[in-house]
Amino acid sequence: MPAVDLSQAPDEPTPSERVASTRPANQQGWIGVDLDGTLAEATAWQGMDHIGPPVPLMMRRVRQWLDRGLRVKIMTARAGDPVGIAATQAWLKANGLPELEVTDKKDFGMIELWDDRAVQVVQNQGICFLGTSYFARPKAPILPDEVAERTFILVGSEPKPPVPGSKHSA
Repeated sequence: MPAVDLSQAPDEPTPSERVASTRPANQQGWIGVDLDGTLAEATAWQGMDHIGPPVPLMMRRVRQWLDRGLRVKIMTARAGDPVGIAATQAWLKANGLPELEVTDKKDFGMIELWDDRAVQVVQNQGICFLGTSYFARPKAPILPDEVAERTFILVGSEPKPPVPGSKHSA
């Protein structure tokens, strides 16, 4: 299979709120990224200081967001314990990411959350997304090659494994 030329792929827009007025003007927007099962592989529990290996595709996304000057916070239940915060910071450093805020709390600055357990609902309606939709598209920039390499799973379809040798395989 020939390599996909992504040199002409458009840049993703900077994230924007769905309803900007819900965020106080003095609060900077940020993207929340879950740790276990999203940025790091979910593994059997071995204690607060054990975190699985990085998920390559999410690591690339986070690095791209940081390179663009976007604010990223690690959103994890581990933040409820000082040992969990220290373990998360050590994991970030060991995997080449800068020190990021580690939290277990949403605030009005959160633009969106990338999480393996989240279910998106239509704002102000409580209706969940059961299929693809313009409104379900992430607001945070995606990598230009994600569409070409099908790293998004369409609802109702089976996940496709990464192409061997692609940037998304381990």
